[in-house]
Amino acid sequence: MATGVTATLLAGSLLSGCQTESAVNREPHTGATTASASGGVQDVQITTDQRYRFSPSTITVHPGRVRITLKHVGTGAPHDWSLQGFPADYVALVSPGESRSVEFVAPSPGTYKFICTIHVQQGQTGTLVVLAN
Repeated sequence: MATGVTATLLAGSLLSGCQTESAVNREPHTGATTASASGGVQDVQITTDQRYRFSPSTITVHPGRVRITLKHVGTGAPHDWSLQGFPADYVALVSPGESRSVEFVAPSPGTYKFICTIHVQQGQTGTLVVLAN
């Protein structure tokens, strides 16, 4: 009997040791949108909150001017938005109830990663897809 209990406990602890990501890192990334154009600028609003995720997490744009507005709709820590590899394409920290924007020219067609520089380790990332003309 003791051997069976020991084996069960050992198997349980080994299986729990396989889980290397925290619960917040396992939260799904949701939502996708295509920017809407107005006055020659493609507008996208991204929301964030205490779950360390962007919504939508996938954004599709065309070549040209893009305005990203980051709105904090939750509680807790502030968040920012940064397009990796393009340091000027950055939205400064927004606290709960605040929003800020950045306007930039979309990079060459391709797929790019955006992050919250504070919470990238918690998986707060997304994808910007720039279509060809």
